[in-house]
Amino acid sequence: MIKNDLEYYNLNADKWWKEDEVLYLPDHLNKSRFEFFNSYVPNWKGLKVLDVGCGGGLACEFLAKRGANVSGIDLSFTSIKAAQEHAQKSGLLIDYKWGTAEDLPYEENTFDAVVCFDVLEHIADLEKVISEAYRVLKRNGMFLFDTINRTFKSKVIMIWLLEDILKQIPRGLHDWNKFIKPDELIDLMETTGFKNLEIKGFDLTDGTNFKTLRDMVFKGLNSRRHGDRAELFNIQINDDTSVCYIGKAVKL
Repeated sequence: MIKNDLEYYNLNADKWWKEDEVLYLPDHLNKSRFEFFNSYVPNWKGLKVLDVGCGGGLACEFLAKRGANVSGIDLSFTSIKAAQEHAQKSGLLIDYKWGTAEDLPYEENTFDAVVCFDVLEHIADLEKVISEAYRVLKRNGMFLFDTINRTFKSKVIMIWLLEDILKQIPRGLHDWNKFIKPDELIDLMETTGFKNLEIKGFDLTDGTNFKTLRDMVFKGLNSRRHGDRAELFNIQINDDTSVCYIGKAVKL
């Protein structure tokens, strides 16, 4: 079985904006992500923001609706097409490009913020991606991210449970060996030049809440079906980084 198989995004790009699909879950995650990020960026209006690994554009549109000048880049060409089409339908001006996180097609000191969600655990060259994010940021610009920790717990939940048993995520989408321990990422960012790092747990289990875990097992990640109201799991920003974590760093 191929691990870290990113062809999934090319083959399923038409599902990014379908509310009953797992690919639409970033819409739910973004609400919690930006509750955390808004404490550092209270007003997005007029800021130049790059979304690295933008997929179908859910975070890009979230930011554009808050007045940011948004660019998005992704390795999946069909996802970029889906993002462009949806932005046009939504009346939003977003600059989408097809390309890689390791070689960003932007001048240095361009963006006030770079966001990178559900991406770092997939890319080929982490050091290069962090360096590129640093390069394109302006002075005092922020790198805002989340990713998955490389722990036994993350293997159980993200791969054994969600991929192999429940099949909520396609088998092979992740490679546990590419998951990143927080101290590894901190060391790399500090070596690159980032300062003022903060990392918190991005806890999709609502503090290991039994009901949340039970619902994941019996209902899956997205319980919205056939127009019903969604009953999505609660998310906590806390100190538990054992599975997923979220953070910010600054280019001084």
